[in-house]
Amino acid sequence: MAFDPTAPLDDTDWAVLDELQRDGRLPFSELGRRVGLSPPAVAERVRRLEAAGVITGYRALVDPAALGAGIEAIVRVRVPHSAGDRFREAVVARPEVLGSDHVTGEDCMVVRVRTTSMGRLEALVGVLGGFGATTTSLVFSSEVRDRPVARSLVEPDV
Repeated sequence: MAFDPTAPLDDTDWAVLDELQRDGRLPFSELGRRVGLSPPAVAERVRRLEAAGVITGYRALVDPAALGAGIEAIVRVRVPHSAGDRFREAVVARPEVLGSDHVTGEDCMVVRVRTTSMGRLEALVGVLGGFGATTTSLVFSSEVRDRPVARSLVEPDV
């Protein structure tokens, strides 16, 4: 039976996704044992989920604070429409930028950044301020970070 990327995921697909989101380095033998499939069957299941774009990659999660980048901030920027392309190019080029989102509201860009010092944060906010007014908030803690995608997020309530 061919894999239909538009069909809803079944229980086994979700079991595979749950396990891989917890540990993307699981060998197929262990992954198969956990979800009740043989290693070749689970390998094929993973390959199909990758081909369908459900699984988009695997990566190590690195703690920036452990490397000395312990200051995290959220910078909101009012970027005029005419400067949007230049702003996007600027944030993509900055290694301090963890993420940048175009949002609704007056502060149309929200940028999450990490730096090693307040001086570096001040310099970065100065660069971003060249595009429009900024508001900066220091992050004290994060209750939710890199949450796995849960089945309940995408399936209707039963």
